[in-house]
Amino acid sequence: MFPSVEARWFYGGTIPPQVLQWFREERGSLEEPAYRVDYYLRLPDRDSLGIKLREGRLEIKQRHRRYGPIELHERATGLVEHWRKWSFESTQVSDRFPQAMVSDPSWIGVSKWRRLFRYRITKDSDVVPMDAVEYPEQGCDLELTTVKVEGREWWTWGIEAFGEETALQRNLMLVVTQIFATHGPPIVLGASHSHSYPAWLASLR
Repeated sequence: MFPSVEARWFYGGTIPPQVLQWFREERGSLEEPAYRVDYYLRLPDRDSLGIKLREGRLEIKQRHRRYGPIELHERATGLVEHWRKWSFESTQVSDRFPQAMVSDPSWIGVSKWRRLFRYRITKDSDVVPMDAVEYPEQGCDLELTTVKVEGREWWTWGIEAFGEETALQRNLMLVVTQIFATHGPPIVLGASHSHSYPAWLASLR
């Protein structure tokens, strides 16, 4: 089981240039995004559960707790939620599911071009930028992703804390406080745009 506490925002269209510039300044560079397609089981009117196939793994993600909209910065208010995830690897899933899902209306394919920035939380509560291929015991991911679904393009800004379950809220706030300390978000990240992936997918018509 993999617990997380996270906040996410979705906006229609392409990523604004000022958002790309903010991420470039935050980490000193901006690498090309990694591409993948995730397949989600359609769950109408259900925003507390996500089931998807991701790169040969079947993932089940269930909301454990919702903390409500929280002001993370004067220009960023997000719906902060506590999730628990289970991941299962299967050769059968990898070989058979993607082909079957393409034509199955019960599943929806979401193309993603993702940039991932990772931070490690030290024992002294310091926030240290690190390479995203490493996975520390306590940390937080900052994500900027272009998503395409059923011919429409969106982009999402996400913050996801991981590690010891009792420390997740603290980890998220430590990273948010640091990355917004010198310069806040380049656009207003409003609560009305803050959704989890399951809630966002359920809202699509």
